[in-house]
Amino acid sequence: MRALVLEQFGGPFVPKDVPTPAIAPHEALVHVRNVGVCGTDVKIRANRMGLGVIPLIMGHEIAGEVAEVGSEVRGFAPGDRVIVNFYVTCGRCQYCRVGRDTLCAEVRQHGFSIDGGFAEYLKTPGVNLCKVPDHVPLEHACILGDAVATSYHAITKRAQVRPGTTLALIGVGGVGLHALQMAKMAGGWVIAVDVNDARLELARTLGADAVVDARSGPFHEAVRKLTDGQGVDVVLEFVANQQTLPSSYLSVKRAGRLVFVGYTPELPMSVMPHELVRNELEIVGSRANSKQELQETMDLVARGRIKPIVDRVFPLAEIEKAFDALREGSSLGRNVLAI
Repeated sequence: MRALVLEQFGGPFVPKDVPTPAIAPHEALVHVRNVGVCGTDVKIRANRMGLGVIPLIMGHEIAGEVAEVGSEVRGFAPGDRVIVNFYVTCGRCQYCRVGRDTLCAEVRQHGFSIDGGFAEYLKTPGVNLCKVPDHVPLEHACILGDAVATSYHAITKRAQVRPGTTLALIGVGGVGLHALQMAKMAGGWVIAVDVNDARLELARTLGADAVVDARSGPFHEAVRKLTDGQGVDVVLEFVANQQTLPSSYLSVKRAGRLVFVGYTPELPMSVMPHELVRNELEIVGSRANSKQELQETMDLVARGRIKPIVDRVFPLAEIEKAFDALREGSSLGRNVLAI
């Protein structure tokens, strides 16, 4: 099968003919049609994630059709349109048993530590598949695996947004634009913060109650002005760099919550413990989504409650254009590859 293989960190994707994966009884073979390109892919390629897995077929937001199923797989058949949960877990540990799949001690991830979707075919456990209704395009469905379902987990489980919750979303890119939709659906009052005019305008179109251009100065000042000096109940950080972290922290009201969805791997955050105690602040991490949450997200998209935001679809041969757009910050939503 055709595949793009990363043979050295920081190097090019090398087109190669590699063996089509042979599946075990509990696995399925997926004919890949579309793959999202995520900011995390840039970090993986540069070896900023500390994974050290080379050679590697990257790509973790995967949609396609079932080509083959193992004898133990139930509920799926060749020809089914599917998306793939990219976390491959043991299913037995304390975290898997309570639905916190991403914390599994034996976790492996398609496109991170095991082969992903920048190829014609992918093998994955049958339990990782989620059916895609016929009316949902696969180029939209593929990004549910991360950009959309990650937002669902962050908003519903980690930020615990309820009617009346005030939020500031720091960065409304590929994940933030979907978190905005999720937050509005949950009844939140949302401030979108970004440095890109087009993204801010799109955020307003998608229902943001206010937008803040972070280029105009420390954005916590604008956030506090919009909230009568209090700050917001929840800040969701999708950027987490040296420019955003201080203002994100100062945008949270007393008894509020700072939720990290994005991160800069090498960058620490300094906080004063006495401020956490005095203000009863919470700092929370949010990691991807469970298999069940992926199904719930698919249901929302199928019913038209959430709209996947895809900027452009590139042929696989133009993968570098998709990566360039990420580095430049010019994309409105996700870029997707057609395999």
